[in-house]
Amino acid sequence: MFFSPFAKKRTPFPPFLRRRPQRPLAALMVLPLLVTTTACMPDIDRGEGYPPPRVTAIAAGSPGGGLDLTTRITKDGLDAAGVDTFMSIENMGGGGGNPARAAVLQRENDGTSVVFESNRIFLSNITGTTDMSLDDFTPIAQLTTDYEVWLVKSGSEFDSAKTVLDRLKDDPAAVNFGIGTVPSDDQLNVLRPASQSGVKDLNDLNLVAFSDGGDLNNELLGGRIDVASTGMSEAVELVESGDVEIIAVSAPKTMKDGAARGVPTWHDLGMNITINHWRGVFGPADMPDEAVDWWQGALKESVESDEFVKQSEALGINPAYVPGDKWLDTIIRPEEQESTEVLKKVGLVK
Repeated sequence: MFFSPFAKKRTPFPPFLRRRPQRPLAALMVLPLLVTTTACMPDIDRGEGYPPPRVTAIAAGSPGGGLDLTTRITKDGLDAAGVDTFMSIENMGGGGGNPARAAVLQRENDGTSVVFESNRIFLSNITGTTDMSLDDFTPIAQLTTDYEVWLVKSGSEFDSAKTVLDRLKDDPAAVNFGIGTVPSDDQLNVLRPASQSGVKDLNDLNLVAFSDGGDLNNELLGGRIDVASTGMSEAVELVESGDVEIIAVSAPKTMKDGAARGVPTWHDLGMNITINHWRGVFGPADMPDEAVDWWQGALKESVESDEFVKQSEALGINPAYVPGDKWLDTIIRPEEQESTEVLKKVGLVK
């Protein structure tokens, strides 16, 4: 499988709480793009106890991508819900999320820094891009779910997913796919349909990895890739503009509204594939219980706010709050096992 090298890297808490030791950044593959939201940051004295006056959310993606959007609507939801804590946002794109996750482990484990991430938190370890594993983190809460889509530029010769798959069966390298990062659901949203449709040599597929969905969409519009595999939230604005079309969606059944209404699902095309792409919040392992409790309460208020719901609907994503332990046991661990099996089947994991 070819991955192109030209892709762009486009309530302080009580002092007795334990601090996490500093960790080396040797596992990082790509230096992060760092953007910090500080405009209009209030001048808040730290004080003592809960709730914290200021926290930091590290979005494991560049501005405009799905993780960035999720982080920003969460901040808006906190503000709308009246949560009396200022949340600053740092964007760390690139490296498959490894730089962002490493950054949160480098900071004091006092509950004031968290990372907004997707299932790359275990996919990266499974595929060997980092030694960091799920056990190094505390799952705090799932916030949203999002379906994966295939996008083509309007007027493309690839006017349906069937056309793309038929071409791949003749020549697996005939289509240039763009994906947000490796590893990711963007990647699985190409590998699984290709495998189930009968493409013989998945290693010959031409996948170009970009830093995130925002850069990916720019490359599609520029004609440098044929098909983009990305989250629907990252596609809505372009679809509404008429610049791109969705030709497949990873939903369990045909959608009746939204940007992907009436678009064939993988099930419609005879494949047993549903990809429900979640995004959520993680802290370091052994995060103080007081911090976890505060974050879960604040995030629940944000997700249930009218502002969060309104912005989610506009982006085509689903508010889906699930607290950490339940999220880990019913969603993350089962998906980790399933993803390992899928990646072994397509030859990416031994």
